[in-house]
Amino acid sequence: MLSTLRSRSEPGWLAFVPQGERLRVARVTPGSKDGLAALQWTWEGSWKPAERRASLQQLRKQHPTRCDGVWLLERGQYQLMTTEAPEGLPREEWRDALRWQLKDQVEFDVADAAVDLLSVPGNQQMALRREALLAVLAPRATLRPLVAQLEDAGLHLQAIDIAETALRNLCGRCEPPGRAQALLSFGSGSGQLVITHQGELMMSRQIDIAAELLVSDDDARRDAAVDRCSLEVQRTLDSFERVQSHVSLARLLTVPGPGMAGLAEHLQRFIGVPLAPFELAGALDCSAVPALQGSAAAAPWLLALGAALRDAD
Repeated sequence: MLSTLRSRSEPGWLAFVPQGERLRVARVTPGSKDGLAALQWTWEGSWKPAERRASLQQLRKQHPTRCDGVWLLERGQYQLMTTEAPEGLPREEWRDALRWQLKDQVEFDVADAAVDLLSVPGNQQMALRREALLAVLAPRATLRPLVAQLEDAGLHLQAIDIAETALRNLCGRCEPPGRAQALLSFGSGSGQLVITHQGELMMSRQIDIAAELLVSDDDARRDAAVDRCSLEVQRTLDSFERVQSHVSLARLLTVPGPGMAGLAEHLQRFIGVPLAPFELAGALDCSAVPALQGSAAAAPWLLALGAALRDAD
């Protein structure tokens, strides 16, 4: 998403997702015509600073491949914000214009930042309104070492991506026709809510609640976490209905995991759309990795799976 480094060799993608001191990797290949993309294998290793080189070499030895890789940035390594297309400028100049337009909202120097823009599908009846965009900015000082590490290990890095678009790739593959859909996940340690329509990311929200609080033995802490999460989800869905009134939200999918059943039950009292558990089988063929065929078991891997689904169909 944020960078393109070399041409593709083998079909499909190899997604690298660092999560604390662990690195998760997933290999996805295109499906047959009218079929789902297929997960080929997963790998997990240490991502402690002193062990990173050895981990990548071990991965390369165990799974030699010449397919291109996509690296998922960790939270805090990028910023995602909603904006509008600059007025009176051609599309090819939008990135540079927005780089400086958003500089006061960014926590790093924009002069050396990578910038990417995602178009947000809008109401065709509001043609006079400027195009809505999601702007992603990341400091190149963060990106360069990532590229060097993988290149040194002989791994082909083609793109750099973010959690919001990885989840979009999953949510967008199982949307009801003609309607939007939301997906709520705590698989990466904190909450992430995305809303998609026609496979595009319409809105997202990071929910700053640790996943373990949803199953805390302390009733007061657990109830407070559930209440706060429900409020943030409700606010996001209400905002979506106001801003994107031309499209209806069909349902909210919740990724199974510890505490999610109780959260879903609580959510249903506050939101006006149906809830349903997310079924990974509707987005990806995981038959080659039986351990991930259950959605609860797959929850910690969702970001890796979604990142590897860039254009695998």
